[in-house]
Amino acid sequence: MKRLLPFVALLMMVSACDVYVVEPRYDARDRIIGQYDVEEYSETYNDLSYYTMFITKSGSSEIYIDNFYASDIRVYAYLDYDEITIPYQVVNGYEIEGAGTSHGSSLSLSYRVTDTYDDSYTDFCETTARRY
Repeated sequence: MKRLLPFVALLMMVSACDVYVVEPRYDARDRIIGQYDVEEYSETYNDLSYYTMFITKSGSSEIYIDNFYASDIRVYAYLDYDEITIPYQVVNGYEIEGAGTSHGSSLSLSYRVTDTYDDSYTDFCETTARRY
């Protein structure tokens, strides 16, 4: 019985300890943050253009796309797994909305842009962006 006493005491001490598991926080937006080389095709004007855009996180669940449409404007969007949603918004006289997907280090976006100041046609664009 004396031999079991230290084992029982050790077992009681171990069972009295609290074990805390700390899991790291994962933000899905982290995998698309960065600078992108953009190839944008305008279906409306049958024109191809190249520029750079930047994606950053906002304080909430949104992302910001800077230099969107090569017009030095910032639009906000939402990332849900691999799906990107650009909700309807008016920024610096441009009406914008669209959607896209994320594939590794590249993005595919499809959106429409209307210049409210110029009464021009609505520009429908297909864009491929690659992060470097």
